[in-house]
Amino acid sequence: MKNKKVKLDEKEMLKLIKKFIPNFETLRDVEIENGGRIITLKSVYKESNKQRYISLAKKLEECTEYDPCKSMACAKCQRTRRLQILSKWLSFFLENKGYKMATLIIYKDMTPNKKLSQMDIDALSQRLDKTIRRIGFEKPVIGGFDMDYHNYTHDSKGSHWMPHFHLLVPNEPEKLEKLRSYMLRPQNLYARKGRKNRPIRIDDIDNVASALSYCVTGMWLEIAWFINEDGKLKKFKNKRRILDKRVFAKSLIKLNRLKASQLNFGVNVQKR
Repeated sequence: MKNKKVKLDEKEMLKLIKKFIPNFETLRDVEIENGGRIITLKSVYKESNKQRYISLAKKLEECTEYDPCKSMACAKCQRTRRLQILSKWLSFFLENKGYKMATLIIYKDMTPNKKLSQMDIDALSQRLDKTIRRIGFEKPVIGGFDMDYHNYTHDSKGSHWMPHFHLLVPNEPEKLEKLRSYMLRPQNLYARKGRKNRPIRIDDIDNVASALSYCVTGMWLEIAWFINEDGKLKKFKNKRRILDKRVFAKSLIKLNRLKASQLNFGVNVQKR
């Protein structure tokens, strides 16, 4: 089995994307997305009169292919980030089939919206980096940091941001079990009062290109919760765009303060 990473040129990359990720967003798609973000930021600025919202709106308006803003709040620049990751790593994963998709949810660090700006994402990544290295995976572990806004539609005070990582990890059973044990520690397993969490999910990979792209989407979404007719807490099956414009705008401000390197995650990336 090969363990070599070859960076793809642009032509090869676009050909593979068309084959493996036919719904990958186009430049037109991200231009439309940025337009919506600009409208939201300007609207929140008018209501709040906080300069950071209009400043970010102007940054997104001025972003071009030849002079990118490089903001992680920018759909154009997030697309560039994903293309860079795909270009750098896709050939490796196409040649090295022994990988799984792992989602690691950090329940103990869930954060209310009012404290989003204070969340230390670097600390979360550094802690996971140390854990992955201690477990001792031999091959590269690649992925990214992500967030979901858990919107408690029946009780807005209970709404919060849930940090998590999506990773492509080598299919090494003993080491995956060590990772599972780490994620199932009591402080993470029982972080939500009265509820037992499911902090780790490991899946087979059918389309590694799509899986790698998903690991670095950079689009923070919403999970809506509600109380059903039987009085039980339930959530809608699918994630959706963040509906509250103030929450969405605040997430864009947080993303704008981050660099691509802070959203990307990689261990053993020098090993070939």
